[in-house]
Amino acid sequence: MRQLPDDPKRRRMAVFRRIYQGMPHWYEQIVAGLMDDIIVDPETNEEIFYGDLLIGIDTLPPRQREAFELICLQGYTETAAAKIMLPGSRWSTTVQQHVNAALERMIARYDEQQSGVRSFIQRLRRLMSLHPVIGKHVQDGLKAAKRELIEQINDLKVASNQVDQMLKETLPPSPPDPKPVSKPTEATAGAPSAGDDALAAAG
Repeated sequence: MRQLPDDPKRRRMAVFRRIYQGMPHWYEQIVAGLMDDIIVDPETNEEIFYGDLLIGIDTLPPRQREAFELICLQGYTETAAAKIMLPGSRWSTTVQQHVNAALERMIARYDEQQSGVRSFIQRLRRLMSLHPVIGKHVQDGLKAAKRELIEQINDLKVASNQVDQMLKETLPPSPPDPKPVSKPTEATAGAPSAGDDALAAAG
């Protein structure tokens, strides 16, 4: 594994990049109950909250988002991502710039989110450390709330699938497209019609 940079800012970007690239692994660990939804940087002891990592993805410009998703979420190398994003280019420099800019935006949005959340969590932890009984009740309550949220999300997914199925069963089929009216050609434009012949005979 490549060594992390010494510069604190670049090092933090590299740490977040590795975390993004490992999100499927972290998700499996969290769902299996093998870890909490907090990832700790062992060198700085920074606590990174899994649930807030993608909070800024919808704010990324299209090219930055494409580079971020290919490299940080889907595991493409920068060279492989460049072949997808820039098929005719021999260099991946532009893609590197896009993914670095995307990482900076994602981390900045994450930090904005944590500026309010982190202070609340720190106060909650101080309260829990001073009052163990309260702490246990808070932990139990948070776990129960998390389970309830997961159940509600699953129920909503089931309901959404049921609505989709009902719409498929109740909506009438689309009417066929109307047949185009053919325009008269030069050969037939001046020719008398059957109706014209009948009118001439009657006259």
